[in-house]
Amino acid sequence: MPELPEVETVRRGLQQFSINRSITQVKVLRTSTIARPDVADFVQGVTGAVIKQWHRRGKYLLAECINADQTPRGWLGVHLRMTGQLLWLTGPQEVEKHARVRFLMPEGQELRFIDQRTFGKMWWLSDTEQPELIIGGLGKLGPEPFSSEFSLQYLIDRLQRSQRQIKAAILDQTVVAGVGNIYADEALFLSGIQPTSVTTELSPN
Repeated sequence: MPELPEVETVRRGLQQFSINRSITQVKVLRTSTIARPDVADFVQGVTGAVIKQWHRRGKYLLAECINADQTPRGWLGVHLRMTGQLLWLTGPQEVEKHARVRFLMPEGQELRFIDQRTFGKMWWLSDTEQPELIIGGLGKLGPEPFSSEFSLQYLIDRLQRSQRQIKAAILDQTVVAGVGNIYADEALFLSGIQPTSVTTELSPN
């Protein structure tokens, strides 16, 4: 499953290639990928949108979209889940078996969502809606690992609130955003802490 560093890498790639590109056509190949609204409204909302900027919060990607006249249009939300990929294509390419959504752009360019396990999700929100209030889980995320809100004291305070295994606590996205199995295991290994250690039994050291 892509974790925060991998999702941030995807964001930077999208920021490099897809900014100021207009979406001329949307093809939804698997309707269950669209979490909100219904497929018809999703297609209508995204078609004609221009991607202004890509944001990331935890493992969520958010494309801030505008109209051709630079007025706000809405947000395209993406969660890759286990196997989701966003591929930037500069020309026609055969549609893969696991292609779920295609965003067609001028000059044959395309942003294609591939998802073998089909757990990935997409949302479309109007410019009057707040993503953190609409997209499930987004508004409950804890601080980013490299943000000023995340500190040793913050972590100590959160871990002392409940008696559970340390790995489960680290994987809790309301405690810290974006951490998954791989980075939780690596962090605990480097710290010399057993993943099954109970949080309330750990010392600040």
